[in-house]
Amino acid sequence: MAIAASPTAAGLLTLSGTSYVQSFDSLGTASGSATLPAGWDVRTGATGTALGTVGPSVIKQTWGDNAKGFINTASATGLSSNASTESQRASTNRAVGVRTASDFGDPGAAFNLNFDSTRLTLTAGSIDLMLLDVEPRSVTWSLQYGLGTTPTSFTTIATWADPGVWGTTPITFSSAALTAMSNQPSVWFRVAALSASTSTGARDTIAIDNFQIAFVPEPSALASAIAGGACSVILLARRRPRPAPRRGFTLTELLVAIAIIGLLVGLLLPAVQSARESARRSHCQNNLKQVALGVLGYENANSRFPPAAIVSEGFNTATCAGCWNPWGEAQLTSVSPAGSKHGTSWILETLPFLDETAVFNSWDRQTNVLGNALIAQADIRLLYCPTRRSGIRTGRDDHRNLVATAWRGGGTDYGGCYGRLDGFLNATSEDHRFAHRGTAIPGSVGRRESVFLPNLGVATGAIRDGLSNTIMLGEMQRLRPITGATSAADTHNRTSHDGWAAGGVATLFTTSTDPTHSNPGGMNNLFFESPGSDHPGGASFAMADGSVHWLDEFIDAKDNNAVFPLLGSMRDGQSASLALAP
Repeated sequence: MAIAASPTAAGLLTLSGTSYVQSFDSLGTASGSATLPAGWDVRTGATGTALGTVGPSVIKQTWGDNAKGFINTASATGLSSNASTESQRASTNRAVGVRTASDFGDPGAAFNLNFDSTRLTLTAGSIDLMLLDVEPRSVTWSLQYGLGTTPTSFTTIATWADPGVWGTTPITFSSAALTAMSNQPSVWFRVAALSASTSTGARDTIAIDNFQIAFVPEPSALASAIAGGACSVILLARRRPRPAPRRGFTLTELLVAIAIIGLLVGLLLPAVQSARESARRSHCQNNLKQVALGVLGYENANSRFPPAAIVSEGFNTATCAGCWNPWGEAQLTSVSPAGSKHGTSWILETLPFLDETAVFNSWDRQTNVLGNALIAQADIRLLYCPTRRSGIRTGRDDHRNLVATAWRGGGTDYGGCYGRLDGFLNATSEDHRFAHRGTAIPGSVGRRESVFLPNLGVATGAIRDGLSNTIMLGEMQRLRPITGATSAADTHNRTSHDGWAAGGVATLFTTSTDPTHSNPGGMNNLFFESPGSDHPGGASFAMADGSVHWLDEFIDAKDNNAVFPLLGSMRDGQSASLALAP
């Protein structure tokens, strides 16, 4: 929910509610200058130690205009790169942009927001940066924050060198930056060109759009406010006429005070718990967003999505002809010849784009997951949902889901979508009860797969149902069998695998509804192949366009042609979109 923020002094916004979203659509489409929303300004002369000088008015322009300066322009969202001038001018989806010049903002151009986050904990934040006119000269932009009324030092959250391609780059804020910007009377967030452009020729036009931050009141502030109210109530209770002064409380007064305090604590605890879960869920969605951006970064560098698993170990039976077994390959105690076995996951291939290059470079490609035990046990905090855990929990038997039960790290709560097919074998008689299926399985043939396939990298063009309508990533269930159970539903159907390095069901899920293979469909359904979370009421999913959405666990999954299963496949040609999801 977006809550408006109002200025308390010139240029300063006080955040309130649970989130602040600025789309710049209020700039309008009228010609002439536009007034920026409260708290925002544009500046020239920005440096690493100074905000710079407030710039001139923001003038309405279109992408093809060559005039230097700050502009009120149409957003790239919803328009193509060759949209007509008329379409750009008429678009109510606006953005704030700039075309720099040698005597205007190159370097020194900056977009700024000044806000007050007192008694608030920031839990998530993001902004869209847009390249709207691709030119040979390139500018690198720094996303930074500074603290105080007039800061003289700034901390960099991220840098963005325009990608050379028209369109939008979403950037999320790190947890460290969010923490630093929390509970501050004056925070300056800025997107600034602090170094001169490179190359020669005309300069690009860039813009910002869809700035958003989420926050929760600090529990200490809530407790102080309510505790203060409790004291007031107690004092009021004592201010009744007395025949004569006396010392201390009567037993009745003491019992009343205790009852009032107990009532207030009872009211406070659910509010604090709800606020904490809201913060944890936002943190989880931010984790998923960063993983999604990592996958898209891999795709941008390789023109394909990472393969679901790199695997050569297979088996051939009447029930699973041509199946792959990445989990069994990951557990092999020896590899011969060297480099012939892996059993690794898509997450390993994505590590350089998740700021985990050191882990990626340490991986020995001549052996499998078990042969890389020291590296595969590394805890990557980005891969843990804060509602569920911050690492492997031996008290909850998490280690029993890993490649080796002696391991004490290397889990993941996020996985890739394999499609709306029966993707894994759940029979105890096979080499391993969960085997990654191939298209030779009856019922798995067809256009039901998603963006992750074994040993293959899917090209973006293969996603024919639309990037925004195809699930790419999501939260995973982490299940253990019921102690003493003997039925399939309570034993191997309820056994998860875990580990970011291992391919197969440890890092993949399906959206299938398939009662013939014991899969009831949906999420949080206690079936190993389906997604789910420890958040109440649903789970978060990232689409192939990088957007992250919360889906209710009661989403339609009644059969394999319902909304949720269809969102999991990339080219079935059937109509399904998030607009149909609760």
